[in-house]
Amino acid sequence: MKKLLTLLLLSPLAFAEDISEYQRITPKELKIQDNLERTILDYSTSDELGMNQMLAPVGWTEPIVSLEFELRGVVIAGVLGLEFKEETAKFNVNEGFVIPKNTKVRIHNAGNVPLHLVEILRPGYKESLVKEYESFE
Repeated sequence: MKKLLTLLLLSPLAFAEDISEYQRITPKELKIQDNLERTILDYSTSDELGMNQMLAPVGWTEPIVSLEFELRGVVIAGVLGLEFKEETAKFNVNEGFVIPKNTKVRIHNAGNVPLHLVEILRPGYKESLVKEYESFE
């Protein structure tokens, strides 16, 4: 788990600006209302790279979206569901995932306990980089 998390967190940093001394980051807490409310703890410090923790209750789902950024992550607790046009993939605790840029997906809690993820976004999140859809067609 430590190797996966270290690789996940450090690999995108090669694209970030050089930081010559350490920084302590206090996350911004965001409450997002989809079908149910979820919490994002945003640790991002630049537009080039986003870093979040996401906490989502049982039954939570996003609408179908296409993200104009790459989304990588690791499941800390629960089961992540990624629904695509042709299939639904499930990711369990300690499993990593990658959603390529411009892929239509519905992200949801596919388990019976709260979902906890760590996410890396490249570039960082902007509302204008997310498009919602009614269907996969």
